[in-house]
Amino acid sequence: MELKPKFNLKWYKNLDNYSDGDVEEDIIKYILENPPEDYGKVILEHYCWPVYYHLTHTRQNILNWYPFKQDASILEIGCGLGAVTGLLCNKCKAVTAVELSKRRATAALLRCREKDNLEIIVGNLNDIEFDRKFDYITLIGVLEYQGTYTESENPYKDFLLKVKTLLKEDGKLLIAIENKYGMKYWCGAAEDHTGIPFDGINQYQMSGSKVRTFAKEELRKLLIESGFINQYFYFPMPDYKLPMVIYSENSLPENEALENAFPYYIHSDGTLLIEEEGLYKDIIRNNVFDFFANSFLVECSLSPIENEEQRVTFALLNSKRQSEYRVGTIISASGHVVKFPLNDNIYVKSHLVHVVKNMENMERRGLKILPYKLEGENLVSEYQELSLLENLMCEASARKDTDLLWSLWDELLRQIEMASDEVEQKTCMIYELGIDTYAENKNYGKIVKEGYLDMIPRNAFVKEDELLWFDQEWALDNVPSKYILFRGMLQTYIRFPIMRYSIPVQEWLEHYGIHMYFHEFLSFDKLFTKMVMDQYYAGYIAEHREKDIYEKNIMKLL
Repeated sequence: MELKPKFNLKWYKNLDNYSDGDVEEDIIKYILENPPEDYGKVILEHYCWPVYYHLTHTRQNILNWYPFKQDASILEIGCGLGAVTGLLCNKCKAVTAVELSKRRATAALLRCREKDNLEIIVGNLNDIEFDRKFDYITLIGVLEYQGTYTESENPYKDFLLKVKTLLKEDGKLLIAIENKYGMKYWCGAAEDHTGIPFDGINQYQMSGSKVRTFAKEELRKLLIESGFINQYFYFPMPDYKLPMVIYSENSLPENEALENAFPYYIHSDGTLLIEEEGLYKDIIRNNVFDFFANSFLVECSLSPIENEEQRVTFALLNSKRQSEYRVGTIISASGHVVKFPLNDNIYVKSHLVHVVKNMENMERRGLKILPYKLEGENLVSEYQELSLLENLMCEASARKDTDLLWSLWDELLRQIEMASDEVEQKTCMIYELGIDTYAENKNYGKIVKEGYLDMIPRNAFVKEDELLWFDQEWALDNVPSKYILFRGMLQTYIRFPIMRYSIPVQEWLEHYGIHMYFHEFLSFDKLFTKMVMDQYYAGYIAEHREKDIYEKNIMKLL
């Protein structure tokens, strides 16, 4: 086997102090025997936290949206088993990865064996002498451990001072780290590094660990004292380890519907006392989200950052999908919205082309469409300072304005049916898929020749009392128009529980006659979801928690 990266053992002292144990040998074996596109299958077959954590492609979401400049050099400090290293090799001209553990570095080497722009150095950064400086340096899950690996009275500051000497004057340091006061810790989740609930909140008195995480202002002060006078904070959710959405100082969540930010917990659920999801509504309304965010990604620099308009302020990363459908969306300070492939799968690029075709077809039918254009592999549009249809519905629900709500749902159904011709009942996809058997006397309502499944309230702006559609990814033939309406109701009601108090689900279903084929529509929706989602995705541990785990844990305290 040809190994293209350089493997540098000059600074290695035969000490592998950091490890997840012998499971790392298993992971190396999986890396040797499987191409990266099969890692999902490996995770499913050998599921445990280390296997999932080190092999899931979701790890790359921490930086796959970040706008690295062309021909950049990057120093990755603490590359681990190479979960992010390959991504950096794809984005930058030259990558130098440093790793304490030879076994971990070997895994990264094998994982990136085709990358000829990579050098892996085994050893402690504090011992290594470099003959160059870098455009970027990353500390992803590394800074918190310097109480152990930097011998100093002030290890965190001194480590950052060392890092600063390796950064070009106009370079950027990217730090990902847990928030000591992250919401998951207040809810009872075990501290990620020590496994002890409330350990960080109690200033690590229980464990006596040398690990240290920081509150936002603590971290900001530490960075300033270390010479990084310019910082910009991002807030990966649910955290930096497995991020699905990236908020920022200039793009904080505005309501309780956090985009795709499903919490997960590494350790046992036995200490969870509060349901994390339920707290964000009040946290956001009280403008303290940045204090309670579970982790930070901080962009730091020694001098003022140029080209601020190019800064990404928000990223949504659909990495739970099948490989051919994984796309990300970023919003920049300049006002550009860009949808882009999250991987090199050729079908992702064709998927984005289909988005444009869907929008063009809808426009030909007389619907209003947000202008898009393809630029290379990306789909680009302009950011709109407009209200979403779902927000208008939410506001109407808060006022109990059911007349307006019904009129909005009616208009949505009208436009769904306007978007395509009607076809015969017997051609309905529900029959074709075997969910139901065709009968002359059964009527699913209007069957549309082309059903645009993303004609839902979150994908339409309201402009001068008209709907302006965007992000129309999915189109299926011969779909009931009311199924698309049903899909919109499901997603809106899940995101905004307040909707259920103005128009209950059963009342909504009966109003449109959908109660008669509720189970058929639900089965169809599950099949579509199965088609889109990664079949090997092991999922967040939170998805398998007992629903009443919080109540059970609280009862133990009484």
